[in-house]
Amino acid sequence: MKKQVLFAAAAAVMMLCSCSTITHTATTEGVDTEIYNRSNAALDVASKKITYTYQPDASHRRAGKKAVLRAAVAKALEANGDGDVLVAPQFEVKETRGLFTTKIKYVTVKGYPANYKNIHATSAEEAQVVNILDGGQVIINK
Repeated sequence: MKKQVLFAAAAAVMMLCSCSTITHTATTEGVDTEIYNRSNAALDVASKKITYTYQPDASHRRAGKKAVLRAAVAKALEANGDGDVLVAPQFEVKETRGLFTTKIKYVTVKGYPANYKNIHATSAEEAQVVNILDGGQVIINK
């Protein structure tokens, strides 16, 4: 009888101990490890507006609408002379809606292709202008 009571008490203690939750938190100090290397470049924008219609495949549709729009811009630039960036893009998206899903049929993108040229490191004067435009303090050296 004593063994049964002792065994039941031990089993009850084990069951109560195994159901506890332990939470441990720690605070950390943020370390600023960003390195800024600003470069400047001129943008050579074409005067002719391009139009491209992109029909996304299933992998791009699964990645979401933003991924489809980025892919449409990339394909438009690739098809029209390998530009670096599309200036003033305009999108027309054709979607079909189902009961639970929305499927993008096609995206028509319009814009001006542009290429970067004259890429160079930022000079001290340019850095001061960028600092002022970003809302930084104005530093005047006398």
